[in-house]
Amino acid sequence: MAISTIPFHPLDAENNPRYKVKKKDAPKIVWHETEETGAHDWEGYIRIPFDKECAFTIQMDDNGYLEIDNQKVVELNGSNSSKKAEGKKELKQGYHYVKLHHENLKVPDAIAPYPNAEEFVPQMDGVDLELWEIDAPTNLWKMEDAQKLLKCYNVVDYVTMPDPGQVWAYIGGWLYQAHLKEIKDNVPEQSRNYYNSCALRMSIALSSFGKDLKGEAGAELIGDKANADTIGGKTHVITRARDMAAYVQKLLGDPDYPDAQDKGYCSPQPGDIIVFAGNGHVGMCPGDNIFIGSFLTGPIWLINRSTLKDAE
Repeated sequence: MAISTIPFHPLDAENNPRYKVKKKDAPKIVWHETEETGAHDWEGYIRIPFDKECAFTIQMDDNGYLEIDNQKVVELNGSNSSKKAEGKKELKQGYHYVKLHHENLKVPDAIAPYPNAEEFVPQMDGVDLELWEIDAPTNLWKMEDAQKLLKCYNVVDYVTMPDPGQVWAYIGGWLYQAHLKEIKDNVPEQSRNYYNSCALRMSIALSSFGKDLKGEAGAELIGDKANADTIGGKTHVITRARDMAAYVQKLLGDPDYPDAQDKGYCSPQPGDIIVFAGNGHVGMCPGDNIFIGSFLTGPIWLINRSTLKDAE
């Protein structure tokens, strides 16, 4: 982990225990007389709870600025007294990196012996500005591996194969026949063992990626008549969501988010690759297309985020 200075982190960083988000000292100097001159600088993140236009002001004596994404949103130059500068900027939900600079100048000879003073009070939407420090984690998986697993999943994802029967037919053998028999026998859906396909989709993806499910809880032998090529030549798959959820927990460790609600994975981003695994549904998807995995459930693992660094 390392103290981050990248321009942006999604708001769900504060919900992920692998991130460390903490408040910094306020970038504030209340007005007071002083003979000391010089500069003050602050850096950190501001928290934006939802997409909006933010109004920034700085009451300052003498000069300074507030910078976001290399743009000076508020700036005052050439002043030798307490004045207010203002600026606005559209910001999306999340944490944005800002830089603040203040200078207290010597009183010009023209107005001496006027007493010198300094002041720097930045505000956002009428409230004193708060700064945050983010100690950002490395990715659980390297981008190359995460993208490879997602490509393996894409072969049988819910956009490619929206009908569960397509997935059972893809692997074939006794598994497909068991799927067809339950339909023929009118077994109630909630009682079927070979109808829902989410765990089978993940089995196909993980096995094609290179994981071997043989010996794992709930793993079943596909048999000689099945298409072993669909699982990279492996011999076993997991067909029940609860068993696949247990395997994912074993593979990835503690989850990053409990769910996709406000206190969970609430800020999907392009470049994210996530795995989710609950007792009723498992899958994976990119952050900008949840439909790849049908729908999100918890818990959730952020295996790769393009704005985070891969582990060495």
